[in-house]
Amino acid sequence: MRSSGTSTRRLPAVEPEPFDVARAGAAAGHPVVYFRGREEFAGIGVAWRSADLRTPRPEGPRCMFVLPFEPKSAGSVVVPAVTVVKDDEGVRVHTAPGAEGLLESLRVPGPPDVPRGRVVAEVPTADEWAGLVRRAIDEIDSGVLSKVVLARRVDVAVERGHPFDLLAPMGERFPNTFLYGWIEQGTAFLGASPELLIERHGASVRSFPLAGSAPRGTGHDDDERIAIALLAASKEGEEHRIVVDEVARILRAVTTELAVPDTPSVVRLPNIQHLGTEIVGTALPGVSLMDLAQALHPTPAVAGTPTDAALLFIKENEPFDRGWYAGALGWMDENGDGEAIIALRGTLFRSSIAQVYAGAGIVRDSIPAAEVAETEAKLAAILDVLTG
Repeated sequence: MRSSGTSTRRLPAVEPEPFDVARAGAAAGHPVVYFRGREEFAGIGVAWRSADLRTPRPEGPRCMFVLPFEPKSAGSVVVPAVTVVKDDEGVRVHTAPGAEGLLESLRVPGPPDVPRGRVVAEVPTADEWAGLVRRAIDEIDSGVLSKVVLARRVDVAVERGHPFDLLAPMGERFPNTFLYGWIEQGTAFLGASPELLIERHGASVRSFPLAGSAPRGTGHDDDERIAIALLAASKEGEEHRIVVDEVARILRAVTTELAVPDTPSVVRLPNIQHLGTEIVGTALPGVSLMDLAQALHPTPAVAGTPTDAALLFIKENEPFDRGWYAGALGWMDENGDGEAIIALRGTLFRSSIAQVYAGAGIVRDSIPAAEVAETEAKLAAILDVLTG
């Protein structure tokens, strides 16, 4: 895919914007990592990497890491050659030895060249996936599973644009989500996730699991009506309770003073509403953000419960490898602080194909047609951009 932009501009010598840095690095063909949450962070190049998140990393600069959906698959942790961090105190730049001049060599492309294309495949089709939902309900009725999360994939043949520039319209359409991007070796994984897996700031930790969904209304009153029904729905409530109970169980082993609300709230995104519960606590001494992420992943929000049985069902029935989709992705600084999200609303760009993913949690009272409609709404968040 070639960018059609022709104009470029220099990065400012002082306080460059992380998004500009990431765009410039991606346009120049460098490995790029990007995250926008509590802070905004861009990294260019690679100063250090490991496939084992337990490997001690260089002191000083922050890293970005990803855990694939499959717990037994190798993860990846990278310390960029150049990092640019923007927070409430301003912009900080860190350059690894040997990378002097890299930032100054970059040029920011013109206006975002958003990737565009056409749908060429659904894996599986909606009808096939509905059949898979029915198979999952049978397993739940038999007592093998309590919940399982099933995913679909839609492939788009991209005809123009640059993968990283997908984040420009996604950030505008979904301003309260976590934007993320990881580009290297001819592939790009990008998205706008609504779900915080875990955050650590000093000793304070926070998780905000989402599970249970409903559409948005046509206006304020309709939104309120749907939200009230969502809070009262037994199926959505069961799906949410399973996730919250498991997240709280895991966090109690590594935290103190854990606070778990008795009832969820409704989290509204432009295209969908979710049940969400904010869980807060205090980390035990020596427990880092990465430790917390590894302990929690995969939650029942993306796998199911019992976890091993859900993972086996997914492996035997989903017709693709999820890879990094529904994995855990985030950043951590030298103090063990950082943010990790669940890599949802994600797209994997490989060559000229963009693979768009979405999933839904299946419990005993799930209705296949309703679950298909939920995945269609989630897929549309990205497909509407990619297909114009």
